[in-house]
Amino acid sequence: MHIKTLVILAIIVFGVSFIFSSNVFPTSADNTKKSEKTAASTTTTTPPQNQTTSDTEKKLKIAFLTDGLFSDAGWGAFGYNAAQALQGKYSYMVDLKENVPIPKIEETLRDYANANYDLIISHGFEWGEPAVKVGKDYPEVKFVIFTGLVNSSNVASIYPMQQEGTYVLGALAATMSKMGVIGFVGGERYPNLINIYEGYKQGAENVNPDVKVLVTFLDDWDNSTKGKKAAISQIDRGADFILQVADTSGQGVIEAAKERGIYAFGAISDQNKLAPDTVLTSFVLDATKAFDQVVKLVKTGNFSGQIFKPGLESEKGASGDGIVYIAPFHNLEYTVPENVKLWLEQLKEDVINGKIKVPERYSNNNGNYLANSTG
Repeated sequence: MHIKTLVILAIIVFGVSFIFSSNVFPTSADNTKKSEKTAASTTTTTPPQNQTTSDTEKKLKIAFLTDGLFSDAGWGAFGYNAAQALQGKYSYMVDLKENVPIPKIEETLRDYANANYDLIISHGFEWGEPAVKVGKDYPEVKFVIFTGLVNSSNVASIYPMQQEGTYVLGALAATMSKMGVIGFVGGERYPNLINIYEGYKQGAENVNPDVKVLVTFLDDWDNSTKGKKAAISQIDRGADFILQVADTSGQGVIEAAKERGIYAFGAISDQNKLAPDTVLTSFVLDATKAFDQVVKLVKTGNFSGQIFKPGLESEKGASGDGIVYIAPFHNLEYTVPENVKLWLEQLKEDVINGKIKVPERYSNNNGNYLANSTG
């Protein structure tokens, strides 16, 4: 019995000793690393001061306002698309408002400024003076006028040199015209449209000093019937190319060109889709690029009240500050001779490089641009 008892006691003592000296609760190298990682993960939740994350970056509150229509396939539509691209790139919410009556522009700007928007992009020349007025009462709000010619401490304008784009179209029209007569139809006689027309006329006359350029200002942006009537009048006088810058009224110009078998040029947006066999090309504003530049200035605190005047670019999204480009010929590519295409590319480069000067002009020497005038 004593022997058995001693054996049992020995086993018990040995077992207890084994438990405390073995790896039943190990602290291995792997577990040590896991502990270190856990500790590390609890000490890096706050980024360094020079590190920006999507969680810590301020989301700008942006509004895009226009008196135009987003459905016009021109001025309003291209602005809408640019604002949407801005929203997609930065994940900002951009409030969009169209068809603002001209008399309510100041009231609308004030409403959005009161709502604490960081950046208000106003799409149209008429928004300039009201923005300067409202901006004085809301110095923390940034206003951008596209296209505008006003500025103050918190109001900037982007005034693209569209005459450089229409210079190229005028040169192309004069080169390809069989009649030696081309036309221009504008929505309204105001500085930007006059400047656009003058560039078109200069391009045509530089190529063919004897070309006749017909011009009509409709004093109406939203009347396709009036636009069509004006275009038919010009076609009856021999025009076989017409540039229209008239929003919805311009669609009537394109319709007339289609029915009468001549070519039309689109404006602001690539309007080939409106009449693929009629709209040879368009001058287009790369507003996405322009708005992106503005947002970057606001984000970095470098916004200032300036008037930016970006000119022609060789193609959409090209490097440099230019935001005016000539759209592709699409399915009408075959109608333009290869030598003309090569010449056109060189012409664009000459304008971009300053070899060809297309100055800003806001009235002719006689000041005789009248609504519904043709000459």
